[in-house]
Amino acid sequence: MQLEILGQPNYVASWSVAGIPGFIQTVLDRWQRNNGELPDRFMLVACPQVEINALGGLPDRVRELTNPRLRFQHFTGCHKPYLVIMIVGEDAGARREMVQKMLSWSEGYQVEYVDRTTRLRFIEATEECEDTAG
Repeated sequence: MQLEILGQPNYVASWSVAGIPGFIQTVLDRWQRNNGELPDRFMLVACPQVEINALGGLPDRVRELTNPRLRFQHFTGCHKPYLVIMIVGEDAGARREMVQKMLSWSEGYQVEYVDRTTRLRFIEATEECEDTAG
């Protein structure tokens, strides 16, 4: 399956984990192997684990807004851990927005499958989180 990233600004592409060949697709494939088919459309947030550690762990509010079965720790090719969160449901967009405000250096996408292509439509990147209350 191919991966296509749409609308990602160059300044985000310079540090984006989504741009690492195979990273996102491997996470999605792993979920499908363990849990079956993913929805045709959902939200995805990726954040370096080091940023979550700097907060003292994943904020409680992020835990409340997300499903533990849809949160993955996955490593880049150079062994840097990332938390990848998939958010599904009618309110996925609103929950993604709230989650990203609490996670520094996170990137958010709408994901959809179209003609054997996984399409990531860039929504936003959060460099410094606004709210670390957990």
